[in-house]
Amino acid sequence: MKKNILITWTSKWIWNYLANNLKWDFNIFAISRTKSELNLYREINIDLTNFGLIDDFVKKCEQENIFFDSLILNAWIWYFWNFESASDKEYLDIINTNLVSNILLIKWLKKSLNKKAKIIFIWSIIGKKFMKFWAVYQASKFWLRWFAGALKNEFKWILVHIINPKIVDTNFHDNAKIDLNIPSDKYTLKDDILACINEIINWNEKRFEIDL
Repeated sequence: MKKNILITWTSKWIWNYLANNLKWDFNIFAISRTKSELNLYREINIDLTNFGLIDDFVKKCEQENIFFDSLILNAWIWYFWNFESASDKEYLDIINTNLVSNILLIKWLKKSLNKKAKIIFIWSIIGKKFMKFWAVYQASKFWLRWFAGALKNEFKWILVHIINPKIVDTNFHDNAKIDLNIPSDKYTLKDDILACINEIINWNEKRFEIDL
């Protein structure tokens, strides 16, 4: 029987790539605002910041006795602009999506995680550096990194991992309103992230934090 994996935000970029490659070996439950074209096991098309609908999904999982072996959490909103250029709403969207949605999703889903389940955050090396133009986005990454570390120390039967890629080889940053000026050899490959996740799922990678 295939194991169940829940992945957030599967409509684009690295997360779409991960879901498409993992669906052959696992039942992929996807939560994403925009529908993908991946023919996944179950796709729930709701905004992660619509907390009422997320709670409804969690309760439905409990009613159907659905248990997850892994959560792969990827929700990002980003604005790489001068600090004063973004609106208040845009900054609240970053914090609610990148931080609050993950906290509540884990809290509500904890009862639906199998023993020895894995929570995998695909986050960013930016949570460990100080750079201009990224202030609130970087703050959300920093907060989530420390949240993940605290969960690792608190959870006894659930394993927590955080993967920190650099710029990933997708068009994720094409709409940035500033020149990021990052050479291609500083990018992280999608295949490297997929390989790392497979190593975690197969118990070959046991580190809490992996920088790619």
